[in-house]
Amino acid sequence: MSRPVVDRTAKAVISELLARDVVPVLKRHGFAGRGRNFRRTREGRQELVTVEPHRWNDRHGGAFAIDLGVFIDALDAAESLVPPAEPPARHECHLHVGSGFRWTFDAVTDLRALGASAGEWVLREALPRFDRLATGAGVLDWLRDRTDPPGLRQVYLAATAGAPELAQAWLDRVVAEAAPWPLPVRREAARFAALLGLRCPPPVDSPTLTVTLRLPHDVPPARQEEALRQLSYKLHQHLTELRAGRPAAQAATLYHALRRDGLVCTADFYGAPAEDLLRPLRRAFAKLAPQFADIRESSTPGGGSPAPPPPPD
Repeated sequence: MSRPVVDRTAKAVISELLARDVVPVLKRHGFAGRGRNFRRTREGRQELVTVEPHRWNDRHGGAFAIDLGVFIDALDAAESLVPPAEPPARHECHLHVGSGFRWTFDAVTDLRALGASAGEWVLREALPRFDRLATGAGVLDWLRDRTDPPGLRQVYLAATAGAPELAQAWLDRVVAEAAPWPLPVRREAARFAALLGLRCPPPVDSPTLTVTLRLPHDVPPARQEEALRQLSYKLHQHLTELRAGRPAAQAATLYHALRRDGLVCTADFYGAPAEDLLRPLRRAFAKLAPQFADIRESSTPGGGSPAPPPPPD
């Protein structure tokens, strides 16, 4: 027997249901957006509602799910040198919550009842979940429901949600299980520990190369942030290429740390002689030079203290 056929595409059906039953609820509660993505900003965070159609939807019917995400500005600032260039997407959120089920339909489905069910779920389930995730207790519940090993992001969330003992235990685990990248993980863990008031063994290696890059003071902040994005991308690209030609154990010690203090960015490089690092990196610096007022290199054979930032104009 042939399957019943919906007289419109699944995409059209989902769009109708959203427009009639879901979008009005979201807009009444401060969300803005279009299509299948809606966003609300409040209390240092951005809350996202994303409708995910099933990949096999067709003219016989279809299904969709509703996912929730929370992007936390302070956590992003701890992890990243610059904020996202665009409003954060679903995959960039720090907290994710799904509806747990799909709304399905075919030619015999009562679409008005289905749409009402989705709108009711947003009102009765989604919005209260956002309110719950805005509390320390809600974040801790979310963290404890996870089954994957904790990382530094989970350490940050636990510490800022009022559970420093849990954050410390997870930080210790991150450091203990850092293979195959123990040195960069320990250095990043120490940075998070200092930020959060936790304990962490100090890093055990020193930079062999330090590069300071000074941003122009007379360009808008948006252009400064774009220059920093390009810097971060170029450093990651060139170090990835450099690791590719080395044994795994040696590649694991080759990394960089990038930080910013006002207009001055400092990149410390570890795990290889300065001359090995500079050969590929100077190509990157040549491409970056038009976006920075000054770029200075300082090698410290065998390790050493970072060089001081360049003097101001």
